[in-house]
Amino acid sequence: RAQRSRGKVEAAACGRCCVWALLAMEDRSKKPSDHLYWARTASTTQPVEHKPLDAAAQAALQSAAAKPGAAWNAAATWEEKDISKWAHELLSSTLLPTLAAAEAELTASEAAALPADSRGASGLRCALKVSAVSSVSGDVTHVLSRGKQRVVFELTLKLKLELELRESDGTLLQLVAGSLSLSEVANDDLDGARMPSSHKTSCDQPEWAPLLRAAAGRAWPPLKGALVALVEQAKEKWR
Repeated sequence: RAQRSRGKVEAAACGRCCVWALLAMEDRSKKPSDHLYWARTASTTQPVEHKPLDAAAQAALQSAAAKPGAAWNAAATWEEKDISKWAHELLSSTLLPTLAAAEAELTASEAAALPADSRGASGLRCALKVSAVSSVSGDVTHVLSRGKQRVVFELTLKLKLELELRESDGTLLQLVAGSLSLSEVANDDLDGARMPSSHKTSCDQPEWAPLLRAAAGRAWPPLKGALVALVEQAKEKWR
């Protein structure tokens, strides 16, 4: 009885070995890509032959590239692009540091804002300039609508100012340092002749603060010019 049991076990083991051997032979006959349908099916299409563009095709591509907006928006219906980072850098490094208001005689309101011991002098003149750009923040967006460009901005500017007060013969009487902050300056403000009401000034010399506050409006024309230049340069860059 024991011999019959050993015979059955040996027969079963021999059968398993045969099965594994057959499976191994079958695996060796297969290629690694046989499980992929597309790899087992021969292609009936001819390979694409790449040819250089002729003159007409090149001209068509150049004409399409010259059109404003993205290629997918051929009709130029509506397209927006955030250009805030570019605008901040342009204002901080190029447009704002060079701002200066031309020297001119004090206005009546500026003369009245002089410290008591400086009032009464005639022919006093002052000039105002940006000495440094503290910060530029806010949103600037280039908009393409039906083929027309717009640049929409809402900016906060913080500038260091320097005011020179001179006598009529050009002698420097006083140098006043301070700062100017404008919050939420937008496109609509460019239509105004005066500094937006959101502006604030501070002065390093308290006794001269009234004069700096009265003279801050001198900075608006060149500042407005810088914002107009920003708009025009953005249109040129993304036209």
